[in-house]
Amino acid sequence: MNFVIDAGNTLIKTAVYNSTELVAAETHVEWSAISILSIIKRNPEIASCLICSTRDVPVWLPGLMKENGIIYYELSHLLPLPVKIGYETPETLGKDRIALAAGAADRFPGKNILAIDAGTALTIDLVTSEGFFVGGNISPGMRMRFAALHQQTFSLPEIEPSEEVPLIGRNTREAILAGVVNGIIYEIDNSINSLNNKYNDLHVIMTGGDAPYLSARLKNRIFVEENLVLNGLNAILRNFSIQE
Repeated sequence: MNFVIDAGNTLIKTAVYNSTELVAAETHVEWSAISILSIIKRNPEIASCLICSTRDVPVWLPGLMKENGIIYYELSHLLPLPVKIGYETPETLGKDRIALAAGAADRFPGKNILAIDAGTALTIDLVTSEGFFVGGNISPGMRMRFAALHQQTFSLPEIEPSEEVPLIGRNTREAILAGVVNGIIYEIDNSINSLNNKYNDLHVIMTGGDAPYLSARLKNRIFVEENLVLNGLNAILRNFSIQE
């Protein structure tokens, strides 16, 4: 079994896989040695662990894995990967984007793929049918845009997204809602349309906390996969022999 951890800006997600089968998944706000140990004890067949983290990894984690006979890896562009990294500065490439690309390539092998993560930040990354990670775009996520308008001005309120989004706002709340939500939708749709003109049969897959909300508003047809980063981490462990 494989144990994978996606420690993002907002949440820490864990999953246990038996080959391609997702056996168990949990979500945590902060690191917890008790919670990690509980997962290990409930799944004694775990042999390897791969972590991708945008936050500091606790010093106790590698030792905890070693104590329980689990081979521990932290994701890096230097590991054997199911995608070839074409980024000019791979050392600065976010580990979550590497895992996202790996998950997308595993989901649609031999296809041109646009992998979108609608989380704290909005990332849009391209993987070609040859498994080549070209690169992508990074911009503020939806909730970061709402927060920035409030924090960087004296009078604009911070609002929450709602189901009804007007095309034109008739008051300040509606104007912010329309500007942020419609703006991010236009950004995603335009990226899809532009790349679809260059890459034939482009498959688009989206993940992240805001994926369900945003995907329903896109004009383009896309796939939504809640566990795409976790699946990518498992694909790396499953398909490639990682040597220390």
